[in-house]
Amino acid sequence: MIILKRFSILLSALLLCCSFSFLDADKTYIGKWKGKDKGDIGYLTLTKDRYATFEFDGEIMGGKSYNHQGVTAALKYRVNTKKNPATIDFIIWDKKKAIEVGKLRGIFKMSSDSEMHMAINFSGSNYRPKDFSADSITFLRDK
Repeated sequence: MIILKRFSILLSALLLCCSFSFLDADKTYIGKWKGKDKGDIGYLTLTKDRYATFEFDGEIMGGKSYNHQGVTAALKYRVNTKKNPATIDFIIWDKKKAIEVGKLRGIFKMSSDSEMHMAINFSGSNYRPKDFSADSITFLRDK
């Protein structure tokens, strides 16, 4: 009986440790990324606390607080890595009213820990790209 109890505790601890390592492995997209779109160099930062920042030509859009068309906003992101390709939504959040005011839908795939392909619908419609054939960007890990 004691052996069975110890075995159960050991098995539970092992499963708990393994589940956390799988969760961490699934978040290779977090970090600062450098991409080239139509000749322009830009950066995308995805933080652990689910904030996103886009930077092009020294202009920054997003993060925990920025001005979005006269509104103090935050740019958050949500991913679903269980889909193939993985989906990503960039959510523009009105901080004062605590409501969503816009969403950009996209897809991404990790080619390696240092390379990510992404396609985003910047039109504001509910359309999500199905593949990377049009308007996709390749990002390389910057930091």
